[in-house]
Amino acid sequence: MSVQRFDLNKCIGCRMCEIVCPMDVFRFGQAARKSVLAYPENCQSCGQCFVNCMGRSLTIVDDMYGYAMTAYRATSTTAMNRKAQEVVDR
Repeated sequence: MSVQRFDLNKCIGCRMCEIVCPMDVFRFGQAARKSVLAYPENCQSCGQCFVNCMGRSLTIVDDMYGYAMTAYRATSTTAMNRKAQEVVDR
């Protein structure tokens, strides 16, 4: 199981996910004022980010990673999910 971004537009920039995550999975994108899933491979599925997300923009899924594991995601504020990855792969 792993955390994924359900809807980036719902992220209100409260940084709560960054604060409560014990595994340092999140970073904050200053330009867009939203949190970014920088290191989802570190996620231990504790659910703290999901439970404390005030904008309800996160989800916990059964598959490990629904997107490519690249350094690009650490600087990107675009939603990284399968649909977004299909667009990138084209």
